[in-house]
This record gives sequence, C-alpha cells and structure tokens, in this order.
Amino acid sequence: MTADPLLSTIRISTLVVCMAAAARSDYGTLHVRDTHWLWWAIPGTLILLFEVISNSDNFANMCMVFALVATFSSCFVRPSDPRRIMEWTRNETFIFLLYILAISGITLGIIENYDTNFIELILGEESPDRILWWSLLGALVTMGVYLTAWRFGVIQGGADVKALILVTLYFPSWGYLPDQMFYLDEDLVFGIPPSMALFVWAGAAFILAPPLIFINNIVMGNVESMSDLKMAWHATRKRLSEVEDDNSWVLTELVDHENGPRVVNRILPSKKSSSSEYSNSGSRSTEMELLDGMGLETVWVARKHPFLVYLFLGIFPLVFFGDPIAPLII
Repeated sequence: MTADPLLSTIRISTLVVCMAAAARSDYGTLHVRDTHWLWWAIPGTLILLFEVISNSDNFANMCMVFALVATFSSCFVRPSDPRRIMEWTRNETFIFLLYILAISGITLGIIENYDTNFIELILGEESPDRILWWSLLGALVTMGVYLTAWRFGVIQGGADVKALILVTLYFPSWGYLPDQMFYLDEDLVFGIPPSMALFVWAGAAFILAPPLIFINNIVMGNVESMSDLKMAWHATRKRLSEVEDDNSWVLTELVDHENGPRVVNRILPSKKSSSSEYSNSGSRSTEMELLDGMGLETVWVARKHPFLVYLFLGIFPLVFFGDPIAPLII
C-alpha cells in the first residue's frame, strides 16, 4: 500500500500540532488532559477510515479501524458492562458498538485470511485486502503492547502511552507514511511499527539532552570548580530570586551536620524528607530563605523533562529517516 500524498501531509501536520500542544502542556504543568487525546483522535480516525475505504471495500478492514479506536478508548473508559445495559449512558452505548465492530473485524478477518502465505505477505505480494487487514491487526497488537507495558509499570507515564497509541492510530503501518526523505537502508523488507520507531527516536533525543545541558553550562559559565562537573550534565544554576514553585527540582539543599547545617549539591533529588527544620521547611520560598541565610546566591536546579517532549521531537526523524532499528538487525 502506497501512502496518499495529500492524506499523509494532513495526517503528519495534524499529529505534529497535536503532539506539540501535548508536549507544551506536559512541560509546563506535567499534565495533559484526557480530552486533548480524545479530540485529536477524531481527525486521525476519520483520515484512517477514509483511506481504508478508498483502498478497500472489505467490511472486515473497515471494522478493524474501529478495533483500533476501541483499543484507544480503553485508556480512558472500561468496556460497557452488559449486565447493566438498561442503565447505559449514550457514551457506554457508543463504546459497546465500537467493541461489536472491533470483534466483527477481527473475527471476519480471521475467517477470510487464515490461509495467508506469510512469505508473500512480508514481500508485499499478497492481495491488497489481506495486506491491509494484517497491517491493521499488527497495529492492534502494538497498541496492546503499550497498554500491557503501562499496566505493569514498564512505561510509567499515562500521557506517554496515550500518545504512542494515538500515533499508532495515525500510522498503523509504514504504508501510511510517505517515503522517507533520507533512507537509512533502501533494501529493508521488515521493520518495527512506526510508533515503536518513534519511541526509539525519542529515546535517542533523551540521551542527547545531558551533553547539550553540559555544553550550555560551560558556555554560560556555570562550571566554576571540579565539583560542579557532577551537576553540570543534568542541572543549571539559577539565582535564588529566580527559583519558583515550578516544575523543577532544587538540588542544592541544607542537611544536618554535627557542626550545624551544611550546604550540599545532590545529583538526584532527595527521596526522604529529613526531620531537620532546614531540609523540611515546607515550602520552596522558605527553602530559598534558608539558603540565602547561608550566604548562597545561586543553586543548582534540574528541570523536569517529560518524555512526551521527546516523543514530539522524535516525529521529525521518524518522517525523515524512518525506522532506526531495522538496519541494525537485518
């Protein structure tokens, strides 16, 4: 299946705006409202449904789109309980219909495609309808992997999981992405799903953050001694007056010592609050007052960087370069 240029452009543009807004919210407040994901799922679903209908008149394939939507909805609501059908709200009725269509797509697809030649499927030589159904089933499995990882705590952030599942809804397979501008390998036959490739690119961007922070600290003159080197790769200096109750950790703290309170710079935020009046001050402003009383003018502060920000940044290498893993394993 070849991606339609117009639909691909609309799909990518829509996803970029969606992820940019989510990243901005998560970076500023460490929270993304569920309504954000639900609203942006609507254009993704409509684009996918239109493209599937344009390429196939197979009912099972159409229903598989709703299977993806039903799986995405499980991030927010539970499946409707048939035992209280008389009490269902309009939303519960809608969710029930989604699951009926989802089960229909999976069941009919299995009946129609059980005898698929998988070698021909991988090589793209099977019928378009079969390739489409298997690609949508693969997207469904990918969503299931994210949900399972979330339930077991492998992926901690709920917003991260919702973002990855939404990306899977927008890009169920590489057939929904335009040809990459810069191929990592032109002879690839098999690759990981697009949303998993996005996860890898985001991880790569996350790894690049420490050296960039370190270089910035060098340029800004924040490294004044050898002891500052342990802080410069993940934190920046701020004047006490500039530190607010924002989304950051103050790594410069006061701790008890036999000769009185002592200033220390922690690599990681302390996990347990001390009983000391100096470290258990109760508010950020009081902490700053205590540090100011010790004669400090600046402290080391580490900004909280939600992974969702890196997922947003990962969209660009995903579109330009494609799958970063397949060239390494094939």
